[in-house]
Amino acid sequence: MIVYTFSPICLPVNWQTELVTDAEEKCRTLQDLLAKFPGVDIQPCRWPMGYGSLAHDSLPVFYQAAAEISLPSMMQEDDVLGASLFCYDNCLAVLVVELQTSVDLDNIDDLAISQRIETLATGYLQPLLCFLYEQESRGRLIAPASYKVYADTKTTLCEGRPLWVARMLVQSPSLTADHYQAWLQNVDDASDLFLLGSGNSLLCDYAHLADIQRVMVLSQFHAALMLRTESLLDKTLTQFNGAYFEQTHSQLHDSVDLHQYRNDHIEFISIQYSAAQAGMQGKRRQLLAQFDNAWQVPEQEQRLQQLAQLVQKRLDRLVDASRRAQTRSIQTILTFLGGLSLLALVVDLASLSNDMEHNETVGILDLFTLLSAENVLSVTVLIVVLLTAYFYRNHE
Repeated sequence: MIVYTFSPICLPVNWQTELVTDAEEKCRTLQDLLAKFPGVDIQPCRWPMGYGSLAHDSLPVFYQAAAEISLPSMMQEDDVLGASLFCYDNCLAVLVVELQTSVDLDNIDDLAISQRIETLATGYLQPLLCFLYEQESRGRLIAPASYKVYADTKTTLCEGRPLWVARMLVQSPSLTADHYQAWLQNVDDASDLFLLGSGNSLLCDYAHLADIQRVMVLSQFHAALMLRTESLLDKTLTQFNGAYFEQTHSQLHDSVDLHQYRNDHIEFISIQYSAAQAGMQGKRRQLLAQFDNAWQVPEQEQRLQQLAQLVQKRLDRLVDASRRAQTRSIQTILTFLGGLSLLALVVDLASLSNDMEHNETVGILDLFTLLSAENVLSVTVLIVVLLTAYFYRNHE
């Protein structure tokens, strides 16, 4: 029995997304980077793009695999019939492994399959991922040290551990779909062509294997992207709640720029996925709609937008508070400088009083004959201090 597995993983491949207009450019860059790395074969994704026929899909570049990396060394394993790594953007790829198992349908161990895929992924992908991590920026490829949105650690990007493992069987011509119900456990969305469960799925017609593989790879990439984005926003809110952002104004300004960029990128992803949905053709459009329905993609996108808006509101409040503090400081300084002008005026009047003869006419300069200059200066300094403190404490 063959079990088809699809596993999203993190890897140090990230592009200047909005500047890349050609998937072939990304493939050429990866081919150049891995030219000296043994044991892998990097080719453009075999699935045709555009509107040439129903075999084509008109996907935006963001949702086109940058390259398909074959892993001959992994295929030397006795139970591995095929192994390919589909590299995408935003530090994500999807590992597709065809696993041969000798057990029958009633004895399939899902956990054992997932653990086997994890062992294969970490064992064979780590050297490749570590090699990629050490490479410098080239073309539109961003070096890991310059990542903005998904700034993961080296361990996360290089260990090769799957985020999860999705398993799929192809229905045997001699069995009905009911025979697979115990293995499927539950079905989130069903059609005559495909039964989509939580972790386990069943393709009812082998003739559409290529179609479901294309849709499954794209859907796994999108699901992993949404999961990581939501985790990123949750982490940001946690940092807010933990007063992590009590920083200087310059650091705060950097945080605002970073999170504004992230929010813009989330909006960009939503637009690109909408274009991908519209660009799917033939049975693949129906299959993608099944994934969207089962995984509640519209609700997830709405939740992400709400989280992004909440982060933006908190950033706006922090910026406003920083600006108010700056305005208060500036106004306090101006008040103090105005007070110093008053002090200078008093000194000038005292000097003028000493140089003039006082007749019987009483004027302001006669204050200096009634009080000592030191007392007048002390009173003036006190007034300056009180005015400065008043404006500082009562500024909004």
